[in-house]
Amino acid sequence: MRAFPKSRTTPYPIYLLLGLFFVSSMIPAPIFAENYKKVPTIRENTYKLLSISQREFKNRDTNKALSILDKLNKTVTLNSYEKAMMWNQYASIYYSLDNIEKTISSYENLLAQDNYPKALKAKTYYNIAQLYFINKQYPQVINKLQHWFTLTNSPSAEAYALQAQAYYYLENHQQVVDSINKAIDIVDKKSIDPKEQWMVLLQSSLDKLGLEKHRLSILKWMVRIFPTKDYMLSLASAYATLNKQKEQLAVMELAYKKGHLNDERLLLALTTLFYAQGVPYKAAKVMQKGLKDKTITTNSRNLKLLSNCLRAAQEYEKALSPLQQSAQLSDDAETYYQLATTYYQLARWDEAAKAFTQALDKHLPSREQRAWVLLGQTYLQKHQFEDAINSFTRASTFSDTQEMANRWVRYTELERDRYEILKDSAELEQSIQIK
Repeated sequence: MRAFPKSRTTPYPIYLLLGLFFVSSMIPAPIFAENYKKVPTIRENTYKLLSISQREFKNRDTNKALSILDKLNKTVTLNSYEKAMMWNQYASIYYSLDNIEKTISSYENLLAQDNYPKALKAKTYYNIAQLYFINKQYPQVINKLQHWFTLTNSPSAEAYALQAQAYYYLENHQQVVDSINKAIDIVDKKSIDPKEQWMVLLQSSLDKLGLEKHRLSILKWMVRIFPTKDYMLSLASAYATLNKQKEQLAVMELAYKKGHLNDERLLLALTTLFYAQGVPYKAAKVMQKGLKDKTITTNSRNLKLLSNCLRAAQEYEKALSPLQQSAQLSDDAETYYQLATTYYQLARWDEAAKAFTQALDKHLPSREQRAWVLLGQTYLQKHQFEDAINSFTRASTFSDTQEMANRWVRYTELERDRYEILKDSAELEQSIQIK
């Protein structure tokens, strides 16, 4: 597993799911001296009271177990080891009663003792770190874990992950990355995959640090192992941030095939991606299925988008129906203009002339000059020469189409004259044949 950078950049928010680590089981019996020199011994009377308290605790008589400890606590001659074991037993009982505050207080009293076994001290630091985490006291979590790290030669990946979560809540995202990397290194050496929760935490902090390229590699790993909707969409978003639209489309299409894109916003996003990447036919298929399944709303805007996709795929006949519906729903000049140009491309001159006229009647400021030119060409195809000349003349009043429109006026006049000559010749020939 690759390591991740230590540089800082601008944070960027993302949704995160965090679980909690559970407090490990408390130490049930006295721990004898190890790695400490001259650790005091537990005297017989103290050991007897601790054993009785523990027995009552196992019998679920916590009140009696606590009363025995209270009696022991009043003994002024207790040495540090005996006090440590007494406070450890207090902590076990209070934890069983879900009294986190008193459990923490008991452990703090234990840690305040001078001389007791290193194993007990290490265990206590780890236990109290987890309790502080449950209590949302994140600076204390970090402090206790740092002490614990100094007491162990083989820190666990879970401890670094717990440290990372505390740093996350303190918004120290570079430390989150560093801690999770250490956890990953530990499990990687054992050929074990990192836990999903760690990777969620890591990619979130990388995102907040603005390290999208590094976050991308984590998300790719997560999608391979856990191909869920959330991870796929996060990966697609990461590709989009890096302007990798082809890769973004590939992930979105995979999510679509797996049934993860089941709301209008995501389906329209996929349609737009297909269209922008030059795959309009697939874009149209997504729209058609969404409209049929009613996961995409049947409104003017969406019908127009479907028509655009079909037109881009050169499916002009199929593009007509949704565009007609869109025009009826919106009564919009731009939609009628688009409908007219579709009719024009299909050489359906009567419908084209009607739609161009409707568009112009509804005021078409951005395309008016072009609409007059196309209307003139449509009339020309219908041999309605006077209407064509009038349309081209209107187009000539706009500066950017003036020269072209004047040429069309002259051409139409010539076509009109030629058509009249041909018409007269045909009529004369027909008259001669009849005679």
